[in-house]
This record gives sequence, C-alpha cells and structure tokens, in this order.
Amino acid sequence: MSEETLVCPNCESSAHVVLANTGQKVGTAVGGTIGAAAGYTGASAGAAAGAAIGSVVPVVGTVVGAIGGSLVGAITGFFTGAAVGNQVGEHVDRHVICECRCNRCGAVFEI
Repeated sequence: MSEETLVCPNCESSAHVVLANTGQKVGTAVGGTIGAAAGYTGASAGAAAGAAIGSVVPVVGTVVGAIGGSLVGAITGFFTGAAVGNQVGEHVDRHVICECRCNRCGAVFEI
C-alpha cells in the first residue's frame, strides 16, 4: 500500500478511513514483554555497575544500586522491544493484513 487515498466503499468518505492496527497492538505488547525479559536478563552488568556505584554507602547503597541497575535494564528493554514490535506490527497491518476501518460509518474493508 503506497500513499494513495483510501475511500470507504459504503459512504464514499476518505477523511475518516484509517488502517486497522491489530498487528501494531499485538506487536507492541509482545515486543515489550520480550524486551523487558531480555533487558532484565541482561541487566546483570547494570546491576553490577549499580552496585559498584552504590557501594559508596556500604550495604544499603550496594543493594539499592543492584536493584536500580536491574530495573533500568528491564525498563530500557521494555521500551526498546515495544518500539520495535510496534513497527513490525505496523508493517504487518499495512502489507499483510491490509484491513481498513471507516470511523464515519463503521465499515471494515480490505484494501
């Protein structure tokens, strides 16, 4: 699908036609979940760095630094995975599913 104007076959409107974003929603959720898991798993380096930085305050600083490093890894992984999953889902919606919805009359149609 290129940049052509989509027209609803029911009401002949082009201003209210949008691409159905089912793949985009699923891609964002799956990508975020996988990214968070990967980020948390790979956060041992972040936890070690956080613990080293936090060791300025003995015991408490080390624990807080390790937890903070792990959380930063998981959050960064989540957002990175969600962004990638969103783009993959949009590509699937646009080039594989090819389903549009008219917000004016509610019609669902394929391109």
